[in-house]
Amino acid sequence: TAPAPISTSDRFDTFDTAPDWSVASLGAGDVLRVTVHGHPELSTPDGGSHVDESGALELAVVGSVPVGGLTLRAANELVDEAFAKFMHEPDVTVDLVRRESKQYFVLGQIREPGPRVLDRPTTALEAVANGSFFLNAADRRSIFIVRPHGDDLEVHQFNAETPDPSGLVQVRPGDIVFVRRRGSQRFQEEFLPLLAPFNLAVPAAIAVGTL
Repeated sequence: TAPAPISTSDRFDTFDTAPDWSVASLGAGDVLRVTVHGHPELSTPDGGSHVDESGALELAVVGSVPVGGLTLRAANELVDEAFAKFMHEPDVTVDLVRRESKQYFVLGQIREPGPRVLDRPTTALEAVANGSFFLNAADRRSIFIVRPHGDDLEVHQFNAETPDPSGLVQVRPGDIVFVRRRGSQRFQEEFLPLLAPFNLAVPAAIAVGTL
């Protein structure tokens, strides 16, 4: 088996076990459905509307409402206040149709690899178990979280077969949880082809083969 990959720079030390509830906030790309009860002409389409890159949601009559960084409940209150400026006692409901702003990826020897929604504090062990089933060839004792920092990578290794404190670190948006094949020869050769289908950027550390 190939040696375990290591971080490509000692400038980063961001893996920790403290729960981060900021992952539950709304962000660019999330799809929200706003229902103004009794006024369908003011509501969004049933499929919802995207939060734009600035974190704003464009709504009929009220215009741009800055919901980025808010919880769904706080966003509902803000949208309600926006409509209250134009109508008497509006009855507004904001629903989350689809979360796209905060995701991580589970790749490798796992069924249904791909993105996973990150909407609450999630440990490494929870991340690999979220809608995932190991393939027979999976090396459960040596699983990695790969965290890009521009062209550098930060790597954390944990054991999902005999769980220990290493599996309690928190996953962040953009992390890649990689389940290696038992007996694999080189990390880069197994990991790199998995990124392409999901349009994930290839850090220089992988592209030039230093990882």
